[in-house]
Order: sequence, then C-alpha cells, then structure tokens
Amino acid sequence: MTSNLLLKKYASTFNKYKNTRVNCSSDKSEDKLIERGLEFQFDEGAKNLDVLFVGINPSYNGIKSEAKHYTKQQSLNHHYFKSFVNIEKSLINDYSRSISWSHIDLLVFRETKQSFIKDRLLKHDDGVEFIWQQLQVSKSYLEWLNPKVLVIANSLARTFFGADKKVVKGKVKDEWLGYDFIFDKTSGTRKIANNPGFEPYVFFTSMLSGQRALDNGSKERLVWHIDRILKKTGGNNS
Repeated sequence: MTSNLLLKKYASTFNKYKNTRVNCSSDKSEDKLIERGLEFQFDEGAKNLDVLFVGINPSYNGIKSEAKHYTKQQSLNHHYFKSFVNIEKSLINDYSRSISWSHIDLLVFRETKQSFIKDRLLKHDDGVEFIWQQLQVSKSYLEWLNPKVLVIANSLARTFFGADKKVVKGKVKDEWLGYDFIFDKTSGTRKIANNPGFEPYVFFTSMLSGQRALDNGSKERLVWHIDRILKKTGGNNS
C-alpha cells in the first residue's frame, strides 16, 4: 500500500458523486461537500501496528483543497490528536511501554458536524452508496495496517464496523463492514473474529477529546488495558 495508491482508490469513489445529491452544503459551511476535497492520514512504513485509533471523518476548516494525505508528524499539534499522544506518553511513563501507532478516519470527506452523515447522507441512496464505497477502501487499508489493538472512539464508527448489526424481519441491518465480534474473556475486551489474518482486539470508547470525552478514570483504565493486551500479544517494550 502506498499513499498514491490509496489516494487513487479514494478519489475514484469520491469524485463520481459530484453531480449527485451528495454534493451539497451543510449547516456548518455553504461549500459543497465534494468540492472541499478529500483528506486522509497515511504514515509511510506504518504496518503491523501496536495501536490504531479510528475516527469517522476529517473536519473542514473552510479552505478548499485538492485531494491530499497528511502524516502523523504533521498532525501532532492538532487538539484532536493530542489525546492519542497522551495515551502514548502514559504507556511510556506508567508502563515502560513504547508503541507504534497511527490513526485512520473511516470516511475521507471533510465536514465538521457529524450529524450531517445521519441527517443528510444516509437519508438517500446516493449518500448510502457514497459512504459504502469509502468504507470498502478503508477496510482494505485497515487490514493492511494490521494493528494488534483498535481504539474506536466514535459511536458511528462502531456502527460502520458492524458492531451494532441486527436481524430485522429476516434481514441483516447495519452490517456495513461486516466484522464479527466476540468478547474475549481472557483479555476482558472484544476481538474481531472469523476474519483470518485480521483479528485485532477492540476497544469501543467515547470521544477521547472534547466536551464528551472519556473521564480521567476511564482513560487510565483504557491505558492499563492496552498495556495488558500488548503484553499478551507481544507488543513493543521500551
């Protein structure tokens, strides 16, 4: 996987929706969605990671741009990413554990208000297909990164992973990426199952920053739990 290959994959699914209902403005910006450009994180050489943090989509700062990617190093000073850095520091300081980590948003369009996804995009077929096609690219990228631990800090991302799928009148609903999950009693958290080659341990959490962020006690338990999983799976130690 290279940044150029990933860019081509995302762009090919993205630009075809320029003349559909997907390409609309939102409550936060009059700029049309497709015309804002797409964005994603790509860290050269990142593979077989200890921890991968998963969000939903990049925010929009009001400046249109061409399709682009950014690196972890370029993002570290952004307030959203500081919570990941703090987890890394806690693992080093409290558990003498250094980790390899990166971040991925499941979707690559730029929009600040998450409710736009549910209230606008998922209300019509074009929007559902737009979401679905991005998720398929992200799934291939997720499995290529192959982390030992996933920290999914967004409720809609949890849904897109398939953790909330259910059968209604004989039909499976909210399957999306389609992963199966089991609760692993020896580790005390969930694990992706029935997907050979990609069965990481998973933590579904609240937001790690902002007004609805995890409280300090919950963050401490999360850090402790990540250390326990990495000890079990042979993660890096400093």
